[in-house]
Formats: sequence, C-alpha cells, structure tokens
Amino acid sequence: MVDEDPLAVLTPLTGEHHGSYADRAYEMIRNAILDGSIPPGTRIVEEALARRIEISRAPLRDAVGRLRSEGLLVDESERITRVVSLTPEAVRELHLIRTVLETVACQYAARHLTSEDVEELQGLIDAMRAASDMEDRHSVAEFDFAFHRRLCEASRLPRLVAIWQEQQVLFRLWLNLVGDTLNDQVDHIAEAHQEILDAVVGGDDDAIFTNIVRHVYFVAGAMATERRRWASEQPRVGAPIGDISTVAANLLSTRSQQ
Repeated sequence: MVDEDPLAVLTPLTGEHHGSYADRAYEMIRNAILDGSIPPGTRIVEEALARRIEISRAPLRDAVGRLRSEGLLVDESERITRVVSLTPEAVRELHLIRTVLETVACQYAARHLTSEDVEELQGLIDAMRAASDMEDRHSVAEFDFAFHRRLCEASRLPRLVAIWQEQQVLFRLWLNLVGDTLNDQVDHIAEAHQEILDAVVGGDDDAIFTNIVRHVYFVAGAMATERRRWASEQPRVGAPIGDISTVAANLLSTRSQQ
C-alpha cells in the first residue's frame, strides 16, 4: 500500500551527524517544502512529525518556529499549522517587494561596486551560462539567487539585505513550484542578468530599474496573463509603485508584440 502521507518524504534523524536535532530538522523540513516534496497546504502536526523523524518535541518546536518566522509555515488557527499556500495575490505582492528592494539595492550598489564585486558577479553569470548549456535548471536557479544576493550585499545596506533574505525564501518557493514553466526560458536567464550587471556597472539608474522589472516580471512565461492583470490593477500613485506598474505594462505589451 502506498503511503499517501505528504510527510513520508521525511526520514528519521538517527545516527551520528553534525548539528543539533533542531538544526537538522529545520533543514530537512525546509528543503522538502522548498522543493515541493511537502506540498502547499499540508497540515503540520508537531506530535506526529516528531514521531516520524524520531526526535523529541522540544527541538522540533524550535525548527517549526524558525520555519514559521520565515513564512513557510502559517497558523490557520491556534491548533492548526500548515505549509504556506501562495495565492495569486501573495505572488503579486512578492514580485512588487522584490522589484522595489532589488532596484534600490542595485542603484546603491552602482555607487559602491568594486572590481572584486564585478569579477564575482560576472563569474556567477558565466556559471549560469555553463549550467544553461548543460540544461541544469537547478544550478541555474542556484546561481540566479547567488547573483541577486551578491548584488544586494554590494549595496552596503545590511538592513535591506536582511529584508531581501527574508522575502527570497517565499519567492524561491514560488519559483520552485512553477519551475517547469521555465524550461523554455533558461537560455535567456543569463543574458537578463548580464543586462542588469551592465546597467549597475554603468551607473544608469533608469536602466537598472527597467532591467530589474523586466527580469522579475518575465521570469516565468506561464505567468504572463497574471502579470498583465497585476500591472493593470496596481494604482498609479507615484514612485515606486506607479512607475513599476507603468513600466511592467509597457514591457509586457512590447514583449507580446514581438
């Protein structure tokens, strides 16, 4: 009989390993959520989960608390906790947050970028190209996130980096859930990052903004219809939200005509 329990992908934390039980439980559950092995909406019952991975409730409670603070687990009520489900509204908000954060980060990075920063960022793009040539979508995604994290760090704005780190967990979850739709676009991802880096190196704030919007809102072709609706729904109340919606709508219109 097939075990239909979505938590069946988790294994007992037995044997000799480095790290505390809380850390190991956190990493195992987090990875299973991010790669979709534990689907959105799955109910998490601490007592049952502790039995499955064979640890006590205390370290599991610590792991669950960390996952909750990252937004990967949400409390439906006082007694019910589930894996987060990303609604279209939540995804649109994530796109907006990422666009604002990365635009500001890149514009500040342009003022502080060192030759070492540029060399490291270019190396990540080159690694993206190599992974793309090998059709290694997982590695492309890893280099993608490393590139954006490194650009944010180059802004020399530690609080912005911390906020970006918090939000990228949910964006990464969304990207993994729709990842199959990226297969026909993986060849273009490295070039999109090259355009962003060129704009940052050139210190062109307008080009930075345009390329960040283009990248965030075209990263998954299957989401184009949703993005058009998002662009049309956003209030044009001035920068940054109004500008983002206007640019996104124009870019989407241009892309659809090509």
